[in-house]
Amino acid sequence: MVTLKDIAREAGVSVMTVSRVVNGQHSKVSEENVRKIQEIIKKRGYVPNSTARSLSSKASNIISVIVQGSENEFKKSQYNAAMVGEIVPYVQERGYFLMLHFINKYDDITQRLRTWNARGAIFIGTFDQDVQKIQQDNTIPLVFTDSYSQVRQITNVGIDDYKGGALAAKHFIEKGHRSFVYVGDYMASSVVQQRLKGFKDTLEAFGFSLGPKHILDAYAIKEPARTICSFKEPVTAIFASSDSLAASIINEMRDLGKNLPEDYSIIGFDGFPLGGLIVPRLTTIYQDIAKKARIAVDIVFRHIEDPSSPAENVVLDVQLMERESVKDLNA
Repeated sequence: MVTLKDIAREAGVSVMTVSRVVNGQHSKVSEENVRKIQEIIKKRGYVPNSTARSLSSKASNIISVIVQGSENEFKKSQYNAAMVGEIVPYVQERGYFLMLHFINKYDDITQRLRTWNARGAIFIGTFDQDVQKIQQDNTIPLVFTDSYSQVRQITNVGIDDYKGGALAAKHFIEKGHRSFVYVGDYMASSVVQQRLKGFKDTLEAFGFSLGPKHILDAYAIKEPARTICSFKEPVTAIFASSDSLAASIINEMRDLGKNLPEDYSIIGFDGFPLGGLIVPRLTTIYQDIAKKARIAVDIVFRHIEDPSSPAENVVLDVQLMERESVKDLNA
């Protein structure tokens, strides 16, 4: 049986360093040592502890939730925290335990699932590039959320992001707005891109445009509000890809001496309670996160009970939640 000491000896590091890597505390270990230790773990088929070893030989009552990114990123993501918070009670109602994993690399996924002999897994985040490999390496029920993978046999629970973007564009236009900007949390995300596409296509269908300079990546631009205020041709309507981002832009605008919705109007996306507490109360595109979580859990258990169940793709609807952050320029 391979032990921590064996791996530490082969890697030329301390047992504590190996333990940190095994437990996902990569911030305290150099990238080189993380890579080296993970390669040895994979090569030697290491199973972390006595509990995990016992689980590896029999069925467990564990559902894994795989969250893309680090623990620190998770704490900053209102959406991810909300999804996990909704999933937990639904899993516990079935008499199962939930194991939460923060994953940065594809290689870590199969190792974590096999280590704990998970009965099924729910994925939160953008795993589109690795979906096929994940499915090939794992035979347990896998449920993805918000995936736009081209893999045909994938079980996924998502929302109509494109429609959400279209609803935002239509609302701005109905309120008399003629100049627009889109700000995305993470432009490489298919979810963010679909929201942008729905927004942009709808503007163009009504005879308006959204040029490249009016599509901003909030990760690349530290202060999107300052960039928006510096446009030579002023805009009046801002569509943010999440409520959290919209709230951040509102705060930045206030620091710059701007008033919303008098100077700028803004629409968010998600429909979190936060939007009803900020000033102005945020108009947003609402998605039912509780329903999304419940369906994902129902599907994973349905596939546990009947492994021959076909892949399912569920697309939930979204709706405009009108509050106070969009000024009516027709008045």
